[in-house]
Amino acid sequence: MISGDIEQEVLCLVRSVKKDVRVDSLTRTTTFADLGIDSLDALNVLFAIEEHFGIVISDERARAIRTVGDVIETVMALVPERT
Repeated sequence: MISGDIEQEVLCLVRSVKKDVRVDSLTRTTTFADLGIDSLDALNVLFAIEEHFGIVISDERARAIRTVGDVIETVMALVPERT
């Protein structure tokens, strides 16, 4: 899967969970806190990403995620593992 595709899919998944997020507010450096994503929303984002990409994000990796870029990098690291 191409990294640009992963990035766009992750952004769409974040927006699907947190519907009031403006498209122009999503960058790789945007934190979940900046988006108003609380811990429950963050879990929902991660669950949606795991389901969509068919991956499992370990608790250790999940705790390290702070930004949208962290999510993208995590997905990019895990997607090749499923082949």
